[in-house]
Amino acid sequence: MDQYKKDFIQLLLDADALKFGSFTLKSGREAPYFLNAGAFYTGELIHKLGGFYAEALRASGMQVDVLFGPAYKGIPLCVITASEVYSRFGQNVSYTFNRKAVKNYGDAKGNMLVGAPLSQETRVVLVDDVITAGTAIRETVELLKENGNPKIEGILIAFNRMEKNNEGVDAVADLQDSLRVPVHAIVNLDEAMEILPEHLSEEQLEAIAVYREKYGV
Repeated sequence: MDQYKKDFIQLLLDADALKFGSFTLKSGREAPYFLNAGAFYTGELIHKLGGFYAEALRASGMQVDVLFGPAYKGIPLCVITASEVYSRFGQNVSYTFNRKAVKNYGDAKGNMLVGAPLSQETRVVLVDDVITAGTAIRETVELLKENGNPKIEGILIAFNRMEKNNEGVDAVADLQDSLRVPVHAIVNLDEAMEILPEHLSEEQLEAIAVYREKYGV
């Protein structure tokens, strides 16, 4: 496992962004762990997080002109990743994100997007925290089709939970197949489990094992 992945797992623990206990997910599942990207609320933490997204983007080999962050969590993620890509690698990528409501005033009246303009030639990478069922990503893809219809080169997330969706198939693989774009994660659960046993109790590890037996891929 690459060193930046190990360092990212440690950052998740240090920032208390990866929590362990009992959590009700959007899907309705009761999970023994939860990734809270909202925990990166200081300048230091969001700076470090953006650096890991930048490293993972570079490692993925995806070609990108614009990083798109779905509202709301994706907004700070695409901004800080664009900043860190330039700071670390000198690559001047742009960012765009969507509004939750159409703007009805000013020079951008009627515009659903904020940031770099999109066209059919624009290479876009979507940036988000996790993928559960993939519903939000699919909605974002439809939104982009209606707003410039750019080339979607792939999706970059922080953490791949490696779970089945509600139809019982690998959520990430299903999304890749249906959208025909790659999904890259800074780390996945298998990688995290190389580090987590040093930090968790036997009870916590058993809860994760039981959950993975039921929902994992």
